[in-house]
Amino acid sequence: MSRSIIKSAIEESDPVLAQDALREIDVLLSSSSGNNKGYLLFSKASCYGILGDFEEARRTLDIALRENPGIDSQLTFDFMQGLLFQQEGKYKEAFESLSTRMALHSEQFKKPEARSFYEDIQQRRAFLLVTLKDFKEAIPVLTEIPSFDIEESLKSDAFASLGLCYLELQEYRLAKDYLLRAFAIGLTKRWKGHAHLYLGIAYIYCDILQQAKVEFQRCEELVGEYPLPILDVYAWLSSISKRLGEISESKRYSALSERN
Repeated sequence: MSRSIIKSAIEESDPVLAQDALREIDVLLSSSSGNNKGYLLFSKASCYGILGDFEEARRTLDIALRENPGIDSQLTFDFMQGLLFQQEGKYKEAFESLSTRMALHSEQFKKPEARSFYEDIQQRRAFLLVTLKDFKEAIPVLTEIPSFDIEESLKSDAFASLGLCYLELQEYRLAKDYLLRAFAIGLTKRWKGHAHLYLGIAYIYCDILQQAKVEFQRCEELVGEYPLPILDVYAWLSSISKRLGEISESKRYSALSERN
């Protein structure tokens, strides 16, 4: 039961569960040793990170490594250092930290038992590159993610991210294809608004105007739920309608796009 609380707190990044998990960990630590103690200490550091207490998280990480030295503990320690930067919103530092660890542990990552670490780090590096708007560098890392043994939602996010990267690089057909792959799996909440916007833009540059209009009209429907640039959406709809010969529609959308 206790292990389940700890695991759930970390997997769900839930602050309430993290508080419960910390209490459970403190009870279990009094009678633990060896690898189990190391697991509990690293879990404790994770919980502090979830709660935003990064100073205590790093202090606990140091204790965990001292209490349970070895290559596996070092790998966990190094991975969690990068994760803490990410939780702090220090995305450049997080990417640099995780990339350094990838190089340092390249041989270890070839072993089956380290595969989960490798996949987790690559996922984080990929999405961090997108956050940092380094779209060209993100593409090869993102392309690897769908081959991992991961949830479909993560694959969807990877395809949607690839769509955005190719859109930014003006590779519109590739952008369209990857966005449609994300749609086929099912969009996650993170992408439900902007994926329609990006697909609409890709359709325009692929000269698929009717489908572009459908996507932008979907954006119009979703604007109350997601932070979409509605005035831009109306401007796109005006332009598309004009190209389709729908003059009255074009004028209506043009007037909407000029509202303050």
